[in-house]
Amino acid sequence: MKRIHLIILYVTAVMYCVVSCIEPPLNLPGQELEMKIPQVETQLEVVWDHEINLEQEWYYGWDSQDESIWGTLGYPTPARYEVRRYYKGESTSDEHKTVDGFSTKQTKFRRYFQFGYYDILIFNDIDSEDGTQVLVMEESLDSVIATTTGVRGISRSILDKAYASQDDSNTAIGLLNQPEIVYEAYPQNIFISHNLSDYEYDPIEDIYIKHIEAKLRPLVYIYLVQFILYNNEDGKIVGVNGNAALSSMASSTNLFTGHTSYKPAFVYFNTRMKKNIMVKGRKSDVIGGKLNTFGLCDNEPFTRSGATYVGSRSNLRNILYYDLIWNNGQTKTYEFDVTDQCLSQAHGGILTVWIDCSTLTPPDPAETGTGSLFIPTVEDYDEVLWEVEI
Repeated sequence: MKRIHLIILYVTAVMYCVVSCIEPPLNLPGQELEMKIPQVETQLEVVWDHEINLEQEWYYGWDSQDESIWGTLGYPTPARYEVRRYYKGESTSDEHKTVDGFSTKQTKFRRYFQFGYYDILIFNDIDSEDGTQVLVMEESLDSVIATTTGVRGISRSILDKAYASQDDSNTAIGLLNQPEIVYEAYPQNIFISHNLSDYEYDPIEDIYIKHIEAKLRPLVYIYLVQFILYNNEDGKIVGVNGNAALSSMASSTNLFTGHTSYKPAFVYFNTRMKKNIMVKGRKSDVIGGKLNTFGLCDNEPFTRSGATYVGSRSNLRNILYYDLIWNNGQTKTYEFDVTDQCLSQAHGGILTVWIDCSTLTPPDPAETGTGSLFIPTVEDYDEVLWEVEI
C-alpha cells in the first residue's frame, strides 16, 4: 500500500556534557570542587512517525510536473538549525534575562553554558531555493512568533462575507502567502548545576553528562486539497486559473508554545486541473494543490499522540474559494465549506470537494473582467519596456 510519511522530528538524546576538574574524588566530605563553565553537547535525530493513506483518499495523484511546482508531498528534512539559548538565572520562575543564538548544519554540536536555568529553542532554518522566503520570525526575549507576508488582494466583499458574523470582522487579515515548513523544540528549565552528582560521568571522555529528551515537531501543517468535478462531459468547465484560498486559518503561531493565533486569515495556494481521471468508477476532472498553513485558529500543536483540535473558535468557518474557467472564457469564483474536514484533521490531511458541474451557476454574461476572486497587485505584473519610434 502506497503511503506518504509526515515527519515528526525528535531530539532523542540532548546531552549536556560538563567539563570538570575533579580532585579529590566526588562526594568526599570537607572537600571543595572546582568546575569549569559547563559545555553542552546536543544530538539531533530525525524519526518518521505519522502517516496518511493516499491510496484510498487521494485521487489527484502527484506527477513530475506537480513535484516541479510544489515539491514532494511529504515534509522536508531540515538541512540547517537555529538555536536560541535563554538564560533565566537561579530560579525556574525567573523571566528570560539574556538570549544568544547560533546556526548549525550539524545534528551534533557543543556550546558552553553558565550555571543556572535555561530554556532552549531549536527550529529549522528556512533555506528557500529561489530566495523568496515568506516566513517571518518576530523574536524577543518573551516570544518567537512565526508569521508570513501578504500576497495579492482579495475582494473586500468576500472578506466581509466570510467574517460577517464576527464581532471583530474588521480585524480579519486578507490574503497571506502560505508559510514554509518550520519545526521546533523548546525544552525548558534546564538546570546546569554546580553539583556533579547531578550528572553522569563518562570515563572515556572524562566528562559529566546531563541527559535531556526533547521533540522537534512541525508547526506548519500540509493540507492536500482536491476538487472532484463530475458531470462535466459537455465540457462546460474547461480549466482553472490556479487561484484558490482557504479562509479562517491562523495567521501566526508561537514557537515557544506551538499555539496558533486567534486572528483569522485567508491563505492563498495554487491549483492544477487534470482531466479524465477515474474516481470511484466515474470519469472525472480533478483539480488539486498543496497548502501549507499554521493550522486552525486558537489551536494546540501536534503531539505524537495525535492530539485533536482543542481550541475555541466561536463561529469561524473554513471556506475553500476557487476559480473555475467556463467554456465561454469567463471566470467565476465558487466556495465550499470544509470546516468539519478541517476540525477532524487539525494538523493537516486531505480536503476533498465534490462538484456536480450540472448544478453550477454559470457566470453572468453581462459581467466584465475576469470575475476572479483575487485582485492582482503591482507585484503580479511583469515590467515591460516598450520602444516607440517617434
